[in-house]
Amino acid sequence: MKLLTLREVADALQVSERTIRRLVNRGELVGFKVGDRGQVRVKSEDLEAYLERQRVHVNGQTDTHHHEVDE
Repeated sequence: MKLLTLREVADALQVSERTIRRLVNRGELVGFKVGDRGQVRVKSEDLEAYLERQRVHVNGQTDTHHHEVDE
C-alpha cells in the first residue's frame, strides 16, 4: 500500500492542493488522517478508484456525473 500526500495527488492530477482537499472533504476522494498533526494521506488505490469514477465515456458522460462534456 502506497500513501500519497495531498501535494503528490495534486501534482499527479495537475490541480491545486486546495482542489484535492475539497475532494477529500466532500468524500469524493478517500483520505486518511495520520500522525499527531492529522496530516491527510490518500492511498494510491483510492486515487485510482476516483479516477475510474471520473472516466469520460464516448457519449461524453462520466460514471458519476451524467452531463455532456463541452467540446
